Amino acid sequence: IARAVFETIRCRFEVTCFLADVREQCEKKDITDIQKQLLDQMNISSNAVHNKYDGGTIIQNSLRLKKVLLVLDDVNHEKQLEDLAGVQDWFGPGCRIIITTRDVEVLKGPEVHETYKVEGLVESEALNLFCLKAFKQQEPAEGFLDLSKEVVKYSG
Repeated sequence: IARAVFETIRCRFEVTCFLADVREQCEKKDITDIQKQLLDQMNISSNAVHNKYDGGTIIQNSLRLKKVLLVLDDVNHEKQLEDLAGVQDWFGPGCRIIITTRDVEVLKGPEVHETYKVEGLVESEALNLFCLKAFKQQEPAEGFLDLSKEVVKYSG
């Protein structure tokens, strides 16, 4: 959903960045690598990023006068938000920062203006999606209907 929103509205902004899988990236890489990725996606030189404080300063100084769209996908810790999106004055007027997370507690800070909880699919839609991914067709392969229903029910 976040990617679809990003693609739909990105033309309204001067610079854009979609950082996918922030949680997973933070497990594998240092935060400065992710800050560099953010800057690189926005066509801003990341050569001077040597630590997370330099990264934050460069992000702030480079973006505060620009209309920015930033999507941080699958954030699982407030520190990630601090290091990648700082505080509101890092960004100029008209900027939008979209954060996806599995942990709503990450969004409890005063800088978050609005939240939206995505509802799960109804069972028939979930079964259809599962079948498209598992069997490359809209219905389960012969003999797999009961098992497919169990998988959908178990996974929610």
